[in-house]
Amino acid sequence: MKEKIIYIISVLMLFFLSLSYCFVSFAQEEEEPTTEAPKTTEYPDEPGRLPDTVGDSIVVMDAATGQVIYEKNAYEKRYPASITKVMTVLVALEHGNLNDTITMSDTAVWGIERDSSHIALDVGEEINFEDALYAVLLVSANEAAWGVAEHISGTLEKFCELMNQKAEELGCVSTHFVNANGLHDDNHYTCAYDMALIAREAIKNDKFREITATTHYIIPPTNKQEEERELWQNNKLIKEESAFYYPYCEGGKTGFTDQALGTLVTWAKKDDTELICVVMHSRPTSTTYTDSKALYEYFFNNYSYATPLTGFEFTPEDIGKAETALNNYFNGLNADTLSLSVDTNARFLVRNGFSSDNMVLTFNTEPINEETKQVGTLSVGTANETYISLPVYYSGYAYMSVPEEELPVEETASTVSPKKESSHSIMKILIVTTLLMIVVLIVIIFLRVRYVRQQRSIKDRIRAQRRINSRRR
Repeated sequence: MKEKIIYIISVLMLFFLSLSYCFVSFAQEEEEPTTEAPKTTEYPDEPGRLPDTVGDSIVVMDAATGQVIYEKNAYEKRYPASITKVMTVLVALEHGNLNDTITMSDTAVWGIERDSSHIALDVGEEINFEDALYAVLLVSANEAAWGVAEHISGTLEKFCELMNQKAEELGCVSTHFVNANGLHDDNHYTCAYDMALIAREAIKNDKFREITATTHYIIPPTNKQEEERELWQNNKLIKEESAFYYPYCEGGKTGFTDQALGTLVTWAKKDDTELICVVMHSRPTSTTYTDSKALYEYFFNNYSYATPLTGFEFTPEDIGKAETALNNYFNGLNADTLSLSVDTNARFLVRNGFSSDNMVLTFNTEPINEETKQVGTLSVGTANETYISLPVYYSGYAYMSVPEEELPVEETASTVSPKKESSHSIMKILIVTTLLMIVVLIVIIFLRVRYVRQQRSIKDRIRAQRRINSRRR
């Protein structure tokens, strides 16, 4: 009887699984725009004017250098939705083998929401590792992402540790992953800047580029599925039949949840310039495409590479500023000849028509890193915008210890050294203590005199009483 019940339940589960496969497995991660939905606004009659964007958090980054040329709430914490899978596949490619076979677990298959994107993989189904990656990136298959994570690390939790380690390694500032697919969790978040860093690293992998540039892919039959699975790319920027098609786009990843709204990571290349664009928290989701396309067009048409620092040298004032900063950092003095260096061959994007005559350079003595010998940064730009901040390095600094009273001090409201402040404090304590002792001594003397006088008075009264008594007798 129990075996029959189990058999019936299994059949029903497979039936509903097949239904979900038919209706939602390849669903687009987006919502329909309303008639009054906000729209991206471009200014064709003013080619130098930035478009008005809809997404709440946006970054445009140069893929070659990591230079951020546009940002809008770039560091604000956001939910990524399925653009999480950029990191998932990046980590998977670094730790997995494309020829491996993944066996889907019960947890991976049934651990996702059934109305989310999937390709109806079954418990115990065996799928090629490479095929699973195509499913993850092209149609955002959530159970495939979970299966990939378990295959790499044994558990989803351990795989997320790899994801977070990678994020830290890349310099992410506001990222924490708790799953591999991007389904909503309050503790699963990132920001537009971090996603650009992750995408920049991901597109260094040729296989990742190949997968995300694919518009159609077929997964062959498996041990549980007799039919082929056809996968169609979700990213409309690379689909020629789409109204959002952008010929320079090379790939990307879409995402949507009710909490994250529309999210999109893409990269596009025109001539020798490749840009990464991240749009997050955008409604309707179609604006992730229009925002990205408008920003690509603007920066491709208005920016180009330059090497404006050729021949640049630091001034004696800059060197003196750096030496003071190093003296304060090391708590000593320099016994050598300090010199500064920056990459004068640095090639980065500037606005067309930029002239070195209008260049504004700002040297800041933060951060200081004694291991890399970085003493600060040199910001390069104009009066209206900063293009890039380059690290500045020092050499010829030899620490020389000096007596504490001769140590250089930073200018503050008070220039009294800690040693002098301590001496003053001790002196104040001694004076107060001495005064207290004098007061106590005076009180003791006063009480002693008073006591002696009282004793004399008592003796005098006794003598007088005795004289009176002797007379009466």
